[in-house]
Amino acid sequence: MNPLAQELNNIIKEANPTIYDMLSSKGKNLYFPKGILSQGAEAKEKASKYNATIGIATEDGVPMHLPSIMSYINLPPHQSLNYAPSFGIPELRETWRKMLFSKNPSLTDKKISLPIVTNAITHGLSVTAEMWIDESDVILLPDKIWGNYTLILTVLHGAQIKQYELFSSQGEFNLSGFENTITEEAKGKEKIVVLLNFPNNPTGYTPTKKEGKRIVEILLNLAEKGTNVLVLLDDAYFGLFYDDNSMKESLFALLTG
Repeated sequence: MNPLAQELNNIIKEANPTIYDMLSSKGKNLYFPKGILSQGAEAKEKASKYNATIGIATEDGVPMHLPSIMSYINLPPHQSLNYAPSFGIPELRETWRKMLFSKNPSLTDKKISLPIVTNAITHGLSVTAEMWIDESDVILLPDKIWGNYTLILTVLHGAQIKQYELFSSQGEFNLSGFENTITEEAKGKEKIVVLLNFPNNPTGYTPTKKEGKRIVEILLNLAEKGTNVLVLLDDAYFGLFYDDNSMKESLFALLTG
């Protein structure tokens, strides 16, 4: 194992051993090289006089450019032409975090990490699978899902998908089916993965506030019994609420301690 990866693992273990235990074998071996990208990001913050990292031609302190091309770009040269940090532009990430708090009042006074930028949901899910999913893992999903889940989680990462019926006979979220399936699949396992997608693709369904509260209770009860529960939330269609009784917040806000 690379010493940088070992150093990161030690930090995670000290802060939260459960998080370390839930990482995939690949996730435990990942690290960010101390090469040109990390040096360049550090230089942007600390280099007040000279920056000898990533080479880029400048003119009067501004990235050199053709005015004929820049006239079609609605951002200044230093924002549109420079290398972007690999985790995303810090200002964008901070703005996104503030938006999470504004749209999810239940997050008030809770601590969350700074979001990272991905190239849409498929890339974000792929990165998540690399870090958290092993071939031995079981992933709980409803019977109505986005097709890319199967491709990414089973074909590319070898995980097993176990499904429950999304709707009850009354057309509500199938809480009993969800609870029974997750309880059964957790038997004899140290870790189980639950992926929740609301509003659901393809049905558009969002749980009611009462259903959302019960989903959280089921997950917390299982975790309190000793199972490591990794909850993945796909909020791609957040905000498309069709019913006054629907949750208007992400389950992330209720699950965050």
